[in-house]
Amino acid sequence: MRKLRLNLKIDWTSKIIDLFIVIIGITIAFRLNSWNEARKTNIEVKRYIKSFYDENKANREVMVSSLEFLKSKKQGIDSLEQILVSKNYSNKRIKFLTAEMSSMPDFSPSTITMQNITSSGKFEQVGDINLRRDIIRTYDAYKATRDLGALLTNYGNKYVTPFFFKNVRLSNFGSIHSNFVKDPLFENIVIGYDVLLKQLIKGYERNLDLVNALNKKLTSIESLQVEQRKSKTIK
Repeated sequence: MRKLRLNLKIDWTSKIIDLFIVIIGITIAFRLNSWNEARKTNIEVKRYIKSFYDENKANREVMVSSLEFLKSKKQGIDSLEQILVSKNYSNKRIKFLTAEMSSMPDFSPSTITMQNITSSGKFEQVGDINLRRDIIRTYDAYKATRDLGALLTNYGNKYVTPFFFKNVRLSNFGSIHSNFVKDPLFENIVIGYDVLLKQLIKGYERNLDLVNALNKKLTSIESLQVEQRKSKTIK
């Protein structure tokens, strides 16, 4: 019985060409997908940069206003301290200047953009390492400034307010205890408050320097992006 021989000829050239076509197709599809993802990430990062720009611009306005308030308060506390040190206890400004220690600026900077970009994992996509560093330093300074403010507020709640309520009649600002201004404890409270207030003002000034530097860089980036959008629109 004869065996049947199959004489099959394989066109290897065609097979190799088909294989190359498949490989090239997959490579192009992969690169297109990577390019599209990179484009989306780049657009998203630009939006975050714009958000940082808007957020820090708003934060700066609040910070400048709060710093002016604190410096004005510092002048009052300095006057109060000088009155007490000079033992000018009959000065009618004492009670009003003491009342000023109970007020604090409401500085609550927005940190939403930092929270969002961190949680999204896109922060590392900001290509400028120095920009990332400046953003981190600025937002860390926001926290430090808030902490200093909280420290002064707690001091006021613990020492200033109780002492003031105990010794001053709120209805007419008359004295409940006429000699409270001569109390060494009162002088210590004022001096302690002044020390914390100085630290808070310095904290604001350091934070403001960082905000100004960051906003200068973000303004430059934002201006460049605006020009790029305009040029694309013209084309």
